[in-house]
Amino acid sequence: MITKRFTRGVAGLAVLASLAACGDLLNVSDPQRYTNDDLDASLSAVANGVEGAVHQELDQFVVYQALLADEYQHTGTWQGYDEVDHGIFQYGTSAMDGTFNNLLRARWFALDSEERLKRVLGDQAAESSSYTAQVRFSGALADLYLGMAFCEAPADPAGPAVSDSEILQQAVDEFTTTIATAQAAGNAAIAMAATAGRARANLLLGNYAAAAADASTVPDTFSYSARFNNSNANWVVTVTTATFNEAAGMMEKWWSSVDSTGPGATSIRDPWTGELDPRMPVHWDGDRATDNVTPHYSQWKYTLETDDIPMLHADEMRLIEAEALMRTSDFVGATAIINQLRTDVGLSTVPVPGTAADMQALLLTERFAEMFMEGMRAVDLYRFGITEQVFAAMADSERPSSGRPTKFPMSNEEANDNPNIDNDLLQRCLPRTP
Repeated sequence: MITKRFTRGVAGLAVLASLAACGDLLNVSDPQRYTNDDLDASLSAVANGVEGAVHQELDQFVVYQALLADEYQHTGTWQGYDEVDHGIFQYGTSAMDGTFNNLLRARWFALDSEERLKRVLGDQAAESSSYTAQVRFSGALADLYLGMAFCEAPADPAGPAVSDSEILQQAVDEFTTTIATAQAAGNAAIAMAATAGRARANLLLGNYAAAAADASTVPDTFSYSARFNNSNANWVVTVTTATFNEAAGMMEKWWSSVDSTGPGATSIRDPWTGELDPRMPVHWDGDRATDNVTPHYSQWKYTLETDDIPMLHADEMRLIEAEALMRTSDFVGATAIINQLRTDVGLSTVPVPGTAADMQALLLTERFAEMFMEGMRAVDLYRFGITEQVFAAMADSERPSSGRPTKFPMSNEEANDNPNIDNDLLQRCLPRTP
């Protein structure tokens, strides 16, 4: 897997193809760039490029998912952030269209690169190559993130639109193939990352036992992150963080939970004990944000433009196991897992909840803390069906609970360019709260 983040230009190798084209994305004629033969001789660069094409979308993904949920609010002057924050975007106007397009490109890049590997290495050798495992893993990641955030997408190049659940099932199947390929290649790292990815995809599909079975095999030391560097900065930091641009910040509902007695780094308080939770770091210095009106409570999980963004990690796996136990009414077992995670970061333990509603509330607050600013909060509100409830409790007239989008639509560009998808507002999905 890649050890540094590839440039945003990596996906540009596929730019001349339409979003859903199925030709050879890596054939280029510019003599100043890689030729087809160059790429055949640089298979590690090809595989790293596919993985990098997925990584480069994570920062934007995290910001928009935070704005869609109750995590972030717009504190700048950009219409795209404002429309997501206030839930007023439509199909054809979503600021996430670019992320959708680029995740599709990453997936097509993976498919094309897999064919290249077969041609260069031969079918049999390619099936046991770490490069193939890396490329397949990256394609599965692209599908996982498409299924997390978007209500529909084409499953195949130039194919018809299918539901998010079908995209997530495709991710499960792709992770399964990746695991077999990685094991044949003797690449335990990719096999483990694919197992973690499959655990999440199965969780989102409601396959709780299968998700927990995979999660249980992931060790406590595991972590897989999207990589960033000086050439390709973490956009969460560049655009929304204190000392940088402050175009978005923590939702107002969290302000009272932040220790604002002194300027600088602090945390959001744990709702169960009132203790500062180090898993939710925030910076507060009393400054106004970019709009010169809103107090800026900045996320502080990522403080440098080179900070990586976790995509899959062991703490999430433990919470998948806890959720599977919760789903079978084993609140004692679920709480034991949660309390171990809390102990690991210096928080007090909590008692076993007495009701299903209280157990769900505990699980969701722990998931929010463990996956703070990782793009998961909107996913959880959607799958538990509580987006309306959460926004109603805020009683914010600027963010009404009724009619708020719960996922993003597919991009207008894909529908326009794909002959098997009607670019019709009435046929494209955009799920909303009642």
